[in-house]
Amino acid sequence: MDKLVTEFSSDSHLQGNRYFRVVHGKTDKSHSVGLHKHDFIEIMWVRDGGGLLIAGGKARKFSKNFLYISRPNEVHVLEAEKNTQMYFTYVAVARGVMDKFVAEVLAEEDDASKEQFTGTSLKLSPFEASYLDRAASELAWQNDSLVAILRFLTNLYWQLKNVFVSAFPEMPDWLSAACRRIRNPENLALGLPKFREICGKDMSYINRAMRKYMNSTPTEFVNDARLRYAAWLLSTSSYPTSEISEICGFSDLPYFCRKFKEKYESTPTQFRKNAHNAAEQSDINYSYKMRNIKKVKI
Repeated sequence: MDKLVTEFSSDSHLQGNRYFRVVHGKTDKSHSVGLHKHDFIEIMWVRDGGGLLIAGGKARKFSKNFLYISRPNEVHVLEAEKNTQMYFTYVAVARGVMDKFVAEVLAEEDDASKEQFTGTSLKLSPFEASYLDRAASELAWQNDSLVAILRFLTNLYWQLKNVFVSAFPEMPDWLSAACRRIRNPENLALGLPKFREICGKDMSYINRAMRKYMNSTPTEFVNDARLRYAAWLLSTSSYPTSEISEICGFSDLPYFCRKFKEKYESTPTQFRKNAHNAAEQSDINYSYKMRNIKKVKI
């Protein structure tokens, strides 16, 4: 890490915006910016290509659908492989916005979860990468809206926590890992057979462990994870209900709607309508509040 480190100002990436900026770009090894740091947060995912990430003094190879979220003032670089093009998208988020998000939106989350949100580097599934692409495209049309970037960060945090972070520390490692990995949409769509494959255990053994640690059967756990993911997609995406049903592993739409109503006491259509109405009311309330108090300092 004895190479020259470039320090970027927020103006270099936000370019006059107060809260965030979305950028789609491409680069190669010869045009790498080299080791650098900045106070703003960079949420970056690779749409195509690969290379080497150096961050926090550690190196890691990356490829298509790789996500990296920087820490404030962390020295890092994503450098493309030699003789290749790397296509990427990043959302530059002002430090004050991230501080506000952590302090207010994540107020009730544990410190470990807050800490893990930045400094993250991981491989996304193709579906998750396509979701981020769509979310970034919608965000770019929001005219530097504080409400829009807070919503984007909330959705991203939810996805990272529920798909990649283990919430079952008391379990044996093999079961904790399996419960975490099955939440990946690619695995979730494959259902119980995939869960058994990930566990690597006899089904009767898995059943006993699930009842002991989860008070649930494997089938109940997988279906609950599917329905939770469906509820999130209904709230945050524009995918039609039939497509969400397939994404979550339900091949029969009426069965999906019936199970969803049993869990949420609402049809998928009504659930989406209620979620969007609540979001719109939240925007109205927040906008009114922002007109009557000082704007967040950046």
